[in-house]
Amino acid sequence: MSSKRSDDYQDLEEGITMEDGGSVIKEEDEKPLDPIEEQNKKRWILIRAVLGELLCTFLFVYVLCATSANFIRLGSPANPVVGGLSTGFAAVALIYSFADVSGAHFNPAVTFATCVTRKTSITKGLMYVGAQLVGSVLASLILLATFPGNFSGDKNAAYAVAIAPSEDANIGNAFLTELVLTFILVYVIFAVAFDTVDNSVKTKVVGKASSNNLTIYTTSGQTKAGFAPIAIGFTLGFLCFLGGSVSGGAFNPARVFGTALVGNKWTRHWMYWIADFLGAGLAGFAQKFFSSSHK
Repeated sequence: MSSKRSDDYQDLEEGITMEDGGSVIKEEDEKPLDPIEEQNKKRWILIRAVLGELLCTFLFVYVLCATSANFIRLGSPANPVVGGLSTGFAAVALIYSFADVSGAHFNPAVTFATCVTRKTSITKGLMYVGAQLVGSVLASLILLATFPGNFSGDKNAAYAVAIAPSEDANIGNAFLTELVLTFILVYVIFAVAFDTVDNSVKTKVVGKASSNNLTIYTTSGQTKAGFAPIAIGFTLGFLCFLGGSVSGGAFNPARVFGTALVGNKWTRHWMYWIADFLGAGLAGFAQKFFSSSHK
């Protein structure tokens, strides 16, 4: 992500990013565009962002589903550690790859949170969610093409890796689990990718003025944004260790939708939309309250 308040991740009305070839484009550096040319440029940036979000979601969902399907074919017991590593590594790689294209949301809950906190327009948010769902469905279809044979009796691979709440968990358990997990994820995303650390804060140092000082607080908006993909990837990774035995551990409606449609498994599907959106919205507003730029 960009080191300048994570502008690559932050959604702009003209498009997700204003970078081209690694250098920031400023109005004074460009010749004035006529209205038609300027409109076409904005349209192209938006189209590229939406298509980038589709591809990013496709790759992310496929990696997650393929990991689960591979373990099922091997007959290995479910391993949350492997799932967490796969999810975390995929997230880091994809965020670094698509942050300057679409912002790398690959999650309707994240997009929803940016809409309700007015970081993204409603129109663009709907386009993003549509692209994410299409990417998720395509990933589930490719999953069928790459993993032969039947799973779970006569069911296909998409059905086998579809997310559903545990049979011994009631709706309250699963709903609250999804809400909390999504809250954690979105709060971290907003804190590291959208927020900027106040550079006027002085660094607190313990010890004498020497090279052996123990620094308690030292960071900036630049360093914070630069490590955002790693922080988000780690968060997605450790969230895989939580709640999987209760709600299935989705915290991403797109991950649930594709396999539900292709595998025809809709068990309490509505819950993943309402709980995840509610958790994401609460996290967005909470982080906005605690943000260093909050007045």
